[in-house]
Amino acid sequence: MESVAVKVLKVPGIGRRPESLQNYAKKLRAEIHIWSRLSHPNVLRLYGIADGFSHLPALVSQWAENGTLTQYLEDPGRDISKGKRISILVRVAEALHYIHSEHVVHGDLTGSNILIDGDGQPLISDFGLSSILREYNETSYFHSGRPGAPRWAAPELFAEPAGFPTIECDVYSYGCVMLLTLSGKVPYSEIRDFHVPYAKITGIRPQRPVNLPIEEALWVMIERCTDATPEFRPALPDIISYLSRQQA
Repeated sequence: MESVAVKVLKVPGIGRRPESLQNYAKKLRAEIHIWSRLSHPNVLRLYGIADGFSHLPALVSQWAENGTLTQYLEDPGRDISKGKRISILVRVAEALHYIHSEHVVHGDLTGSNILIDGDGQPLISDFGLSSILREYNETSYFHSGRPGAPRWAAPELFAEPAGFPTIECDVYSYGCVMLLTLSGKVPYSEIRDFHVPYAKITGIRPQRPVNLPIEEALWVMIERCTDATPEFRPALPDIISYLSRQQA
């Protein structure tokens, strides 16, 4: 029998606002429908929903034995080679390119919603959920409900009024995932969460780790992905081709 994961979504105070609850649940089900029709080896399989866990439907999905990418990289008992790290990045880029081909923008790619299965393969998850949460709470990326989330978000999303995530925003977040995967450090690791949005809107880029060197060829790609100008960021097919050559 296959193990599954049940993700219970909780929004503080939502049970006291029936109209908001109904609207939120409707949008959530629409996002779940989009996710459930995606089919790719590196996209977490969403099997359906389950009621009765909270005011909102819970997500029933494929089980990822090795937890999140962040947890996987932090495990001191796991020796992850450079080749394996690049392989993870190629698979994530391929999955991201696939969802874009299906006219879906992830909008919240981080080290916490890339999961790792029992074979060490990455699975991207949580499509569209964060944007619905921010809309419900009437918040922006400045005041995201999840600690650390602004670290991964493209600088243009901090503009007022806040824009909607784009393919280029996903590429920026992917560059941050590259930084994490190759160094074990989250983007802007030298800055507290509270100061990250200001750093982004004033043009401060993610810093290259000093004691955890990243090869120049790979750092160049991280810098291209995290360029402050969306139009200057590379296309995912180019990223995939570039990283695949680094594996050779």
